[in-house]
Amino acid sequence: MLIMLFNTIEEAISKLSTIKEQLMQLKEKYGKINEELKVNANIEETIMKSGLQPSHKVITMTAIPYSINIHIAPHYTWLVNKIGVLNSNIYYIINELDKVNNYLNNTKFRNASVAIMIDYESKKTRLVIMP
Repeated sequence: MLIMLFNTIEEAISKLSTIKEQLMQLKEKYGKINEELKVNANIEETIMKSGLQPSHKVITMTAIPYSINIHIAPHYTWLVNKIGVLNSNIYYIINELDKVNNYLNNTKFRNASVAIMIDYESKKTRLVIMP
């Protein structure tokens, strides 16, 4: 859930635009990472189709004063799916910010405080304008 509070509608409009731009940049970065991981996920899928079942391995290195566990896991497909979910959540938030921004641009109350609650899991958005 994303909750944002603003002192005035003007402040909300300007900051929502900035937040939207940052989210769009983040979405692009996740897209690039996702494309790179898809190559490894395809290789992992090919290995699994050939009969080999890659498994999770743990390598333990003993160092003073701690032992370090290094996890080697063939989970590229899982990572691709998770990044896909993150991208869809970011896309939903960007669309909701556009809707809220359009509504605030058409509002007559300019000195009112604004609260925005975006629940990307249940796909609900609340906008509260407090005079």
